Amino acid sequence: MHPSKMVLPPIVCGVDGSEQSRRAFHEAVRLARALETRLDVVMAWQPSTSMYDAYFPDPGRAPKVVAFEILEDIVRAEFGDETPEWVRVLAAPGHPGKVLVEASHDAELLVVGSRGLSELASPFLGSVSLYCTTQAGCPVLVVRPDRQTRKDPKEKGE
Repeated sequence: MHPSKMVLPPIVCGVDGSEQSRRAFHEAVRLARALETRLDVVMAWQPSTSMYDAYFPDPGRAPKVVAFEILEDIVRAEFGDETPEWVRVLAAPGHPGKVLVEASHDAELLVVGSRGLSELASPFLGSVSLYCTTQAGCPVLVVRPDRQTRKDPKEKGE
């Protein structure tokens, strides 16, 4: 893909390191290639509230550093050591839903993963994908778990 051919706004993909966010990233890569547009891979991080961290900070384990490590791992798993020029990684502080909606302000599409929670559970758990679908100003693609990995709410012990 040549940068001069990119005329559409970027696709934004939210990741958190989970298997579902990796599936969403893979789908976002496929779409960005097909549309010949930039892909912004975004991860939210939140400052530590631990008193231990306040007295014994470890700069190598700071939330921002950890977020970038996860981003780099996801991108490396998809592309190897050579990240294409049309892929940009961003880590921003804040609530994941709000960070993704803000990052997708001028986007063509926002891509997020879903852990496949039941209809009853998702509103109470503050689903990021639910927040994005109701708040984003662009179309949102929610990549669902494949049918074999979705939990059946009828299973015992659930």
